[in-house]
Amino acid sequence: MVLSSEFSSLNQKSAEVAEDAGNTGVTGDAEAAGDNEDVRLIPIPRLEWSLATESNQPEGEAGSPESVRTGWVHTAPQDQVLDLFRRLGGPEGRLPAPWWLHALHRGEIDTRAEAFRFEDDLHALLIARPGWVFVPWSTAGEIGYWEYGPSDRPPMSVPTTVTLTDQHPGWINIVPAQPEGAATPRVPAPGVSELAAILPRIESW
Repeated sequence: MVLSSEFSSLNQKSAEVAEDAGNTGVTGDAEAAGDNEDVRLIPIPRLEWSLATESNQPEGEAGSPESVRTGWVHTAPQDQVLDLFRRLGGPEGRLPAPWWLHALHRGEIDTRAEAFRFEDDLHALLIARPGWVFVPWSTAGEIGYWEYGPSDRPPMSVPTTVTLTDQHPGWINIVPAQPEGAATPRVPAPGVSELAAILPRIESW
């Protein structure tokens, strides 16, 4: 596998930690090593995946999905990304992953580039309308979500939000504005063009 120098270096260190753990009889992520009872080891597959999905923070504020797509999962060859995801058990839900990787694994999209175009089209639609802002969120390879600022008004404490999902082929969920402590309903949207048609209604919630 061809990885970035940083990823390769950290991956090597994680392997050395695992080897040392085996030599001392330490296993898992919660066993103590000698007198250092507070020393904990991170399971190697989860550490490896964390490094693979970590994004480099862009200079200044991330203003678009493209500016957040800097991690190994976004830039390495697609077949290597998919192979690592499958090898570490991501399809079974043991590891967090971006929406498109689940869809790619199941054959519901053909390429990662197709997913990136979808993210960019959704961003272009929302950011062109007053009140919508992009909120970067680089956890586990995800790029972020979009909030509608005017909906954040009393008694609402959470604004209307558009998120990405792999749970249905529209790839978009809408979370209506809600007060603190309320249930979190998710309204599936059938796609970017269909979302454009219902945005005026969504903005009135």
